[in-house]
Order: sequence, then C-alpha cells, then structure tokens
Amino acid sequence: MKTRVRSRVCACVALLLLFVVHASFSHEDIKHLEDYETSEDLDVRVQVSGRAVVPWLRAQDWISSARVLLDGDKHVGFIRDDGGFTVSDVPSGSYVLEISSPTYRFQPVRVDITTTGKMRARVVNYIKTSEVIRLPYPLQMRCVGLHSYFIPRETWGWSDFLMNPMVLMMVLPLLIIVLLPKVINPSDPEMRREMEQSMNMLNSNQELPDVSELVTRFFSPPKSQGRPGGGARVPRGGAPSVRGGAPRRRGKTNMAVSSGFRMLMLCVCLVMLACVRTEASPAGNIHLLAPEEHKLILNLGQKEIPRDCYELWQSAGGQARDGLYLIRPGASPIAVYCAMHEGGWTVVQHITVNGSVDFDRGWDEYKRGFGSLTGNHWLGNDHLHQLTAGPVRYKLAIKLVDKDAVTKMGEYDPVLVEDEDAQYRLRLGPFQGTAADALTLDTENYLHDNQRFTTKDRDNDNYFQNCAKLEFQGVAGGGWWYDACAGANLNRRNVIYWQKDCNKEHLCKYAWMMVRPSDQVKVIRSGDCARDEL
Repeated sequence: MKTRVRSRVCACVALLLLFVVHASFSHEDIKHLEDYETSEDLDVRVQVSGRAVVPWLRAQDWISSARVLLDGDKHVGFIRDDGGFTVSDVPSGSYVLEISSPTYRFQPVRVDITTTGKMRARVVNYIKTSEVIRLPYPLQMRCVGLHSYFIPRETWGWSDFLMNPMVLMMVLPLLIIVLLPKVINPSDPEMRREMEQSMNMLNSNQELPDVSELVTRFFSPPKSQGRPGGGARVPRGGAPSVRGGAPRRRGKTNMAVSSGFRMLMLCVCLVMLACVRTEASPAGNIHLLAPEEHKLILNLGQKEIPRDCYELWQSAGGQARDGLYLIRPGASPIAVYCAMHEGGWTVVQHITVNGSVDFDRGWDEYKRGFGSLTGNHWLGNDHLHQLTAGPVRYKLAIKLVDKDAVTKMGEYDPVLVEDEDAQYRLRLGPFQGTAADALTLDTENYLHDNQRFTTKDRDNDNYFQNCAKLEFQGVAGGGWWYDACAGANLNRRNVIYWQKDCNKEHLCKYAWMMVRPSDQVKVIRSGDCARDEL
C-alpha cells in the first residue's frame, strides 16, 4: 500500500515538473518570436531613387562609366538610360550619396532614413552634420563641372608678348623718337624756351653736366678750330669768307637738337616709369600670397566684395568651391582661404606639424599675419578682430586630424577677439563637438578663455616666465592666448597640443581654426552696460 501511494506521488511530481518546464520553454519561445518580429518591423529596408543629369550630354554617352555610391561603397547602384537610378535594400540611417564618374563631377547629397521608412535629402555639411538645408526628393543630381586631373600648362600668346613690360620699354621709346620730330618743332623759340625751362627744373644742380648735352656733343660734328688770337679765320686777301656765319647757325642747330634730346629723354623716363609702375595691391594682406598666386583669387575684379566666406557661400547657393577669395571685414579688402565645402568657413589659421612655416614670431607679425594662405599661416590678429567684432555674432571652429586621419571637430559659439588696446583678448561662448573642450574647460588648471595674446616679445600670460619662449625639443611655443601656460596650443610647430586629443603621445598632423557667423541671434549692444558680455 505504501509503495503504491509513493509511486503515485512520484508520478504526480514528475508530471508537475514536466508541465513547468514546458510552460517556461513555451513562454521563452513566444517572447523570442515576438522580439524577432519586432526587430523585423524596426529593420526597415527602403529604396533610394533619383536622377543624374549632365545638361549638355545624353545619358547614354556617360552612364556606362558612372556608379551611384551610398555610404562609400556599401550600397552601389547603376544609372539607367533615362538618367534615373535606384539603390535598393538600404536600412535606416544617415548616408552620403555620391555619383562616381571619372569625367563629370557631381555634388554629394546626404539622405536621412527614419526607422519608419521616411526619407529626406539635404546638403552635405561635414563640419556641422546636424545642419539641415533641405533638397527635393527624389534626388536631382546635376553635373557641376569636369574633373581636373592636371594643371593646364601656361602658354604664351601674342597679347602676352605685346603687353610685356620689357617689350613696351623697348618699343615705346622708338616710337617717340620717330614721332617726336613730327609733332614738335625745335626751331620754334617759344617751344625751345619751354623745353629749356622744364629741363632746368629737372636739373637743379647746374654744375653737373647734362646728359643730353653730352650726347649732342658726342654725335654732332666737331667745330672748326680758330686761331690762337681768336676770331674767325680770314682768307688771304682780307676778304671775309662767305661761310663766316656758319658757326652761328651750327650753334643754333645744336641748341635745338639739345632741347629735342632733353624732351626725348624726359618722355622716355616717363614711359619707363609708367611701364614699371606696379598695380595697386587688391588686398591689405597680399604678403600672404606669392606673386604667382595672385591670379588664384577667385573673385578678383568683382565690384561687390562680401564681408566673409559665409556670405559668398550663401550667395552661391552653397555651390561655391574651396579656394582664395577677397573679403572686406574692415575698411580694406583682404585675401583669405574659404572652406566652402564645409559650409562657408573663413580659415584664420592652419598648421602642419613640422611644417616649413615658423610660428615663433613677434607681436607685429602676429598682428599682420604670416605664412601662405594656400598652406600654413596665421591670418593676423587685426583681421581676427575685424571679423569677430562685426554686426553679427561669430563662432569659432577647431578641426584636428591625427596621424591615422581621424578627424575631430569643436565649435565655440560665440567668439570675440578684442582689439589691440585690449591685447587681442579671447572671449568664448559654450562648446560643442567631438573634440575636447581645451579652451574654456579648466581640466588641466589652464583656462584660455578671457586671456590676452602673448608673443615672444610681449608677455601677457599668467606665468612667471614668458610662455611663448618655453621650448619643447628645441622649438618655442609661438604666439597664443596663454594662461600659465597652456592646455591647448595650435601654434607650436613640432607638436600640435589639444589636451587628450593631440599631444606628444597622440600625435596630430593638421589643425585648422575657422570662423563664420553664428546661428544664434544678433548681438544687442546695451547702453546701460559699460562692456558687452557674451
């Protein structure tokens, strides 16, 4: 009896355990299935479509070598005969779409895809990726020009030969020599008197020999020699020669020729001065460009000069290209390098580690600027003040690229560099970006915000020595807004320093400083305060 009861109890317990195990496995399977279905619903796959156009060609003439690249080469599409394209099986996210063609150049477009499958297209902005300038969808990709793989070789034309200053200096005097006797009558006494007066004004020292007289005496025939007693030679028989008045006429002729030579030399000098006269510099900081780089200024000769690169970028509809431009932040225009593909930024500093440009300069050089605008340079503290002290607020961007080509960005909004009376004091607003906040965050007991500018010949820092003179591996720090001394310094030639992002252990190769108008509201200058605060 007891054995039968025990066996029944064991059977019941076993059945109960089997039921619990089955129920638990069923619940987990159902939950896994629900999660899988939910993940399938969230993982939306869409098609990105559009049309690529080269206005002056049929699509059949260029699409064979073109490809549509989305997110690099992770998603590839092909262009149909009508110019349309479709990239399929694209998950949600934000991607850059490009038309890859060996001949024709297209502007890239950023495509944002939500988890519900909604899409939008906008202008690509690598500096501020969250900025939205909407574009129509389906995409309309238009060719903006041809790829330039080679620099065209300069060739000489007839106009270059004729307008050469050396040719003008040789040809114009010859023309004057030929035409001057036909225009001027040297025998006219009034004309001769005026020419003599003008030459006397030029030759203030009467004791010095006149070049025209020397040339005239050299080319004129020698005068007849008189007898030691003086007077003209009288032929035998006492009768005066019929040619006795010839010496006087020859003297008049020599005087006329001398005056003509004086006038000729004066005209030649004026022509030579006009030929060698250099054209007025179009920019106040033209010393930052080599003579052969002057022609690289893209808006040279235009009447309307914008205040900064952002104004140029806006006027071009966001389609302007990187390069040299003239801007007018102050009374006179200056040349700058504009980073147009990154949103119309004005580059104020660029450095390459161990580059050829020495940043260990004095106060005056940092004030005017130095280097080359197409390479490493400092735009100048005066120009920094003119740019940031404008009618709108400006912001500062820091771009860092390390030895592995990893790029980090940061923005201070707003920024202001005060004038020279305030020692170009730096004033910064809040920071945002992927780089460390090395100027306003006191992480290493250094605070660069609200500091005055220091160079090797003007010590404005808070250290007992001049921070600009302190050396690392034999290279001085250069000019900067030091505290005591630096949590960041982008002007040291052998090491770019930006806290944990760039230092002697984690080397960076390039650095840029750029400014452009802020997206915030304008500065409202109050009459009640003695000083504007950011």
